[in-house]
Amino acid sequence: MSGLVQSIVHFLLSGLSVLLVAAILPGIRVRKYSDAVVFSIIVALLNALVWKVLGIVTIPAAILTLGVVGFFLNGAIFLVAKKVVRGVEIDGCLIASLAALLVSVCNALLEWAVPYAAR
Repeated sequence: MSGLVQSIVHFLLSGLSVLLVAAILPGIRVRKYSDAVVFSIIVALLNALVWKVLGIVTIPAAILTLGVVGFFLNGAIFLVAKKVVRGVEIDGCLIASLAALLVSVCNALLEWAVPYAAR
């Protein structure tokens, strides 16, 4: 399968993960599926940029805090992405960090269940 089709399937499944997390986690709301897909694309772009720039810098802090810095950095990425996508609302940094963790878990489970999404 081509890389483009894999990427599309991946983002569609990531949007589903965002919807699932919004359904179970109080403090995060998503208006519609298309908002969730756009949100997942924005998060992916921000992840690529932020972790390229801050990845090496945060290694000592991640070691000292046992990963808590990365946990909240992912939450901050979710908060920035919600500013771009009007259909997504998140109540705060802790909720955003928990949502980022749960979306990652949902993505892993969905990609395991749908082999076309595996990269």
